[in-house]
Amino acid sequence: MNVVTLIAPPICYQKDGQPIVLDATFPPLGLLYLAAAFERENISVSILDVGAKGLTLAETMAVLETDRPLVVGISAMTPVLQGAVQIAEEIKRTFGDAIRIALGGAHISADPRFIERFPCFDFAITGEGELTFPALVKRVLGGEKIQGLHRGEALQNLDDIPFPARHLLDQSDYQDKSAMIATRGCPFNCYFCSRPAVAKRVRHRSPQNIVTEMKSLCDLNGRYFQFQDDTLTVNRTFTLALCEEIVSQGLKVKWTANTRIDLVDEELVASLSRAGCYTLVFGIESGNQRVREQVIGKRFSNEQILKVMGWCRKYAIDVDGFFMIGHPTETEKEVRETVDFMQRSGFNIVGLSIPTPFPGSNLYEIALQAGVVSNDSIDRFARGELGQGYAGVYPVYVPDSMTREGLEDIRRKALRGFYLRPSYILRRLSKDFRSFSLLKRDLAEGLSYLIRGSSQRSPYRRSFSRRTEASGS
Repeated sequence: MNVVTLIAPPICYQKDGQPIVLDATFPPLGLLYLAAAFERENISVSILDVGAKGLTLAETMAVLETDRPLVVGISAMTPVLQGAVQIAEEIKRTFGDAIRIALGGAHISADPRFIERFPCFDFAITGEGELTFPALVKRVLGGEKIQGLHRGEALQNLDDIPFPARHLLDQSDYQDKSAMIATRGCPFNCYFCSRPAVAKRVRHRSPQNIVTEMKSLCDLNGRYFQFQDDTLTVNRTFTLALCEEIVSQGLKVKWTANTRIDLVDEELVASLSRAGCYTLVFGIESGNQRVREQVIGKRFSNEQILKVMGWCRKYAIDVDGFFMIGHPTETEKEVRETVDFMQRSGFNIVGLSIPTPFPGSNLYEIALQAGVVSNDSIDRFARGELGQGYAGVYPVYVPDSMTREGLEDIRRKALRGFYLRPSYILRRLSKDFRSFSLLKRDLAEGLSYLIRGSSQRSPYRRSFSRRTEASGS
């Protein structure tokens, strides 16, 4: 029997109980950090990743029947609210008040009154949970019935956090076991992002602490890592120190990271390359200067983008790019400019999405005013009243001059055009013939783009990828 079971829910359960699963490429890093915090307090804990295991709702309840935890903690981003609510309601039907249900994660941090509207959750924690959640569970163990909303206490020294409790999961369930974070928080205010509602002030682990964790994982992941920080290079001094620590320790690793065009220079790119960075992922957002600067608020030019990409090529770093089409006031001509820039600029991998209004973002307020969402849209989505699942169900923002169907058609054709170019296919195959697993993956991807016009996996979907959980409860 565990005192606490932490659950990563699916997008939702279908009528037959089968789960519709969010990308489970990576382990749920946020829950692994929480579990480590419980273990440090000598509180027994387990993790149930419904998506990775493909558990039905009945099978999920059977696991809880066996474990009989006193507290269940469910971590939910907006896209998995249906699944989170279904699990919580089924726990209440099956176990009554014998199990206390806590809600954490990105959505409750951006929409704290959600718990008032869904009484299937007994209490909720906003922000970071490593200090606050174990303290609340101790009160439950003391016989107290914890209720309501609790603000998570932010950790000041990230080196004080124990490494993620990876031993609690079956690592064979995951395609990529290498997820890490070096920082928490993001100082920027991208209009489509709800991250500021979770953690805005940036804090860094020490380079020594990060490298110690990397060393401990080398046998697990073949010395490949993905830093899931929102913006790894936000502090240039820290980034250079991290690279120097990796090099000075003689650590032969390969890794990827996310950052911004205006937060790298040639010296930094060279240092990243020496330390093993082989891919940088940039949020480009638009190929049109007006949209990028005046709507999105990212003040760098197409010329700057191409200059940074040139530095990366010089130091053998691949460049992946995130793009969106359908920004407020964007015209179809400007959308076409983005597609053209995405396809001709030499990106290794691209992601192309339509702006999605999540609570806590400026886009959500814009969408409210435009009538794209209403005051009850979140609740109706969480109850499944808008439809089953997430893709094609949750509202997206569409400019007045365009339609959702038109944007989706442009998106499908743009992705097919990017990934099915003969030059791109030959370049990918030249890399893949060194690895049978990569060859299989890219062949499956190609078929997916031909048939559906989209990817079968989602490692680059910022809006709801698991990396957004890493610094929340």
